[in-house]
Amino acid sequence: MGHVASPLRSSALLGLLTAVLAVPLLSPASAAQAPNQAATREKIVKYVRQRFNIPDSVKITLGDFRESAYADFDAVTLTVDDGKDKRAQPFFVSKDGRYLVEGNIYTLGGDPRKEIVRLISLADEPTQGPATAPVTLVEYSDLQCPTCARLHEMLETDILPKYGDKLRVVFKEFPLTAIHDWSPTAAVAAQCAYQIDPSKYVPFRSLVFQNQSTLDADHIRDKLLHLAAQAGIDNMKLASCLDSRASQPRIEANTQEGQALGIASTPTSFINGRVVVGAPTLDEISKLIDEALKDSK
Repeated sequence: MGHVASPLRSSALLGLLTAVLAVPLLSPASAAQAPNQAATREKIVKYVRQRFNIPDSVKITLGDFRESAYADFDAVTLTVDDGKDKRAQPFFVSKDGRYLVEGNIYTLGGDPRKEIVRLISLADEPTQGPATAPVTLVEYSDLQCPTCARLHEMLETDILPKYGDKLRVVFKEFPLTAIHDWSPTAAVAAQCAYQIDPSKYVPFRSLVFQNQSTLDADHIRDKLLHLAAQAGIDNMKLASCLDSRASQPRIEANTQEGQALGIASTPTSFINGRVVVGAPTLDEISKLIDEALKDSK
């Protein structure tokens, strides 16, 4: 099995986000007045604090409201910080300011694979294979996850050579910060590598996976720079990017997207919108790609 993300929990945060939540923030009459965003944000924070009995010493913040795949809802990330543990959780907020939803929204009667495809951004992401390929495999991965390393090796050694220009693979960062201590830094380094030289992203990623057992949080910066040098990446540029965490917004975007898709473990992949959790066998993943190829004709 892949690595599973821990839900948002700490001693000060017990009870928060432990179940799918759909709660009214405003009365129907108030909602009809189309509340402004600032008022809605304030109401969300107040409601969550009171509903889950979160003490004033715990900081609650909201990110920017973002368009979601669902016409009547915006997406927003709520962060809870008790000074020791900082966790983020995606929510949906109805545009009329009436409902706050934690979990996923499913449009009955729609095509679930098309809904997934709409949620996934393919622009300016590390990629192998042509954009014109009939099958796209999008992989959300954690660089400290052994199952992710096995899937990566299978993709590089067997799957990509087998399917050639019929397959495009798109790589997304989904570090499991609750259970892995160096993967967030490795994700920053990987996205820095992509920004410095996109052609070096996959070689660097491969080296990180191959050297997982030798990496540790205490020396992660130096070891990542060493691996980057092996991949032919300019070490001064990478060190600067890594230290400033200039690529962090890219990782946050990947993570928020993955959360909106309901991802809870790594690796999780989507083959033309069909979800694949964990690392399937070579025969299993080949069958899924063959079916996608057939459906694309």
